[in-house]
Amino acid sequence: MDVVIRRARPADERDVRAAVRTIWGGQDRVPALFDRWVTHRTGPFFVAEVDGRVVAMGKLTVVGEREAWLEGGRVAPRWRRKGLATALIAHRLAYAAKRGFTVARFSTASDNVPIHRAARRFGFRRARAYVRYEARAVRGEPPGRARPNDARAILRLAGPYVRIPAGWEWRALTVSDVRLAIARGHAFVAGERAVRAAAIVGRADEDSLPVIALGGSGRELRELLAGLRGEAARRGSNRVSLYAADPAARRAAAAAGYRRPWSGAAYLYEKSLRPRAGSGPSPGRR
Repeated sequence: MDVVIRRARPADERDVRAAVRTIWGGQDRVPALFDRWVTHRTGPFFVAEVDGRVVAMGKLTVVGEREAWLEGGRVAPRWRRKGLATALIAHRLAYAAKRGFTVARFSTASDNVPIHRAARRFGFRRARAYVRYEARAVRGEPPGRARPNDARAILRLAGPYVRIPAGWEWRALTVSDVRLAIARGHAFVAGERAVRAAAIVGRADEDSLPVIALGGSGRELRELLAGLRGEAARRGSNRVSLYAADPAARRAAAAAGYRRPWSGAAYLYEKSLRPRAGSGPSPGRR
């Protein structure tokens, strides 16, 4: 079987749609993203072609100066177990290393055992197991807003990752992220004499106020999470949503009235890359 891995082209749309037609019960997100991904502006969208037909695909998204995110890995059902998924992972990792990326990450469901095995084979480590929690917005006192001099404490408590809203996508949390969140009124803290708990929220919509970074423990974190339910109501959202990785955050969420909408978890995998000599940060279209 001769396989050609190349960048996707607009003319591939029909094959891409056919390949994912039955995935996720016909609700796969790749067709909706095709027009954006095929521009390669956020990073290359690769396809695997067999006998002139696209039967598998995988996206590499640039989420930080040297951070690569692997997503959109799909193989048409009748072409599975032929090494195509493995070939696309290897191709994207080689691309990332050649262009100076220092880390690659991806996420998958906790029950996706074949992908867990592939992750280990390629040297990824499971960095986090994120459990989703949700709580209905209620009228109440919102939590305290962070001040500029809280930035370092927030980074220490809420890092090392920040979630990019609308998906299972994480990247490194930076002090610049924290300072911007404080300036926009999106960072909240709890603690009497010092910051003991911290949260950063994304843009609220009618449905949800997403918490994209969270840290702390004990009473302060519980009070912070309870206060975010009031903040969601103030912003006109129906609920608060978050992903908790450590036991302290999960206990605090449950104590603050949050519930798990499903029993699984999102596993975040991470692999350090060794950039090749002379390589540098890569823009999406390089």
